[in-house]
Amino acid sequence: MILLFVVAVFLTTVFLGFPLVWAILISAVLPIMVFDLGYPLQALYLNFIGGVEPNHFIAIPLFIVAGELMSRGGVGQRIITFSKELFGFMPGGLGMVVVGASMIFGGISGSAIADSAAIGSVMIKNMAKRGYTPAFAAGLVAAAGTIGIIIPPSIPMLIYGFVGGVSVKDLFLAGTVPGLLFGLLFMIVCYRVGKSTGCDAGGHRTSTAALSKSFLSTLPALMMPVLILGGIFSGFVTPTEAAALAVIYGLVVTMLIYRDFHLRDLPKLMTDAFVTSAIVMVVIGATSVLGWLITLEQMPTILVGFVQSVSSSPWVFLLLVNIVMLVLGLVLDPVPAILLTAPLFLPTAVSFGVDPVHLGVIMVCNVAIGLFTPPVGATLYVASRISGVGVLSIARAMAPLYIAAIIALALITYVPAISMTLVHAFR
Repeated sequence: MILLFVVAVFLTTVFLGFPLVWAILISAVLPIMVFDLGYPLQALYLNFIGGVEPNHFIAIPLFIVAGELMSRGGVGQRIITFSKELFGFMPGGLGMVVVGASMIFGGISGSAIADSAAIGSVMIKNMAKRGYTPAFAAGLVAAAGTIGIIIPPSIPMLIYGFVGGVSVKDLFLAGTVPGLLFGLLFMIVCYRVGKSTGCDAGGHRTSTAALSKSFLSTLPALMMPVLILGGIFSGFVTPTEAAALAVIYGLVVTMLIYRDFHLRDLPKLMTDAFVTSAIVMVVIGATSVLGWLITLEQMPTILVGFVQSVSSSPWVFLLLVNIVMLVLGLVLDPVPAILLTAPLFLPTAVSFGVDPVHLGVIMVCNVAIGLFTPPVGATLYVASRISGVGVLSIARAMAPLYIAAIIALALITYVPAISMTLVHAFR
């Protein structure tokens, strides 16, 4: 009963337009008052503060700073140029460039919004000139940008790992192949659109010399994910230490190697990163309060009993997870969606024999789809603002991309080897 009440209050406040933090806090306070649970309200404050105190959360603002560093200046243009040399000659090649560049950039920034903005600002106009409809070009940028939170390093996966006590190293490994799968299916859509419409039928393959030159120009940026992931996978550094190394390396690359970021730009960058980090940490504090109530009222146990009464099949449980996460993804950003649902789904997943790492990948893939789905999709609005095309027009043009994303999600959900093969290989 309390679980249903919490869900109802939260959804009502969100749809009424309450700020997310207030919606979460109201969802925690009202049950205490309505059901006279007897918990002191001072405990809410203590849990809010305690929720943001763990030292490992320092990794979040550090990764945000590193992503901001690499998303400014000429890094994005160099990645696009390299992707053009790799994919531009194929049918639908310009669309494939968007997907390929987004995957590379996502491995550097870990941010879907930064990915979409950096790639979209260059590629949407170029695709429209080639003959793609502006709506499809914007939709492709919005969809491909979300791959940045699936492949490592991924802030939502970092959050899930910290909240659920799951290995960040395993989560990063598990997200690699699913991210590539999303990219491959999006590229297939681009191939079909380019070939069927004739707007991008392909051209001559690039020369080895041009490809090599482009690769060498992009290599310093490409080394950032190698530095982060190599350090974590080898056990040489923790995720927090890897984030600090990423900031230092980002400064070296942008200021000393590429020289397209200057010391005078640093205060603005730090202010922007601070605002983003503050928003994330306030949301984490609020969800810690709700998580405290959820734990005390044994809501995970209630959910386990309910799901088991419906079906004893892990397949059905995973279907319910996908439905819930897709719906939440329509109205919530990835971080709060993960924070709110991980404490509920993790115990249930364990009871069904689902690996917590596999569950984390499934949840992140769901919220990634939510990022380019109306009404709240963040990358969708970024692409709309850049292209000047309405959100609904973009969403209609994205129908093939939505189908591709759902196919990828289904495969990742019900073929655990897609996520877990690399994890088992390195354990």
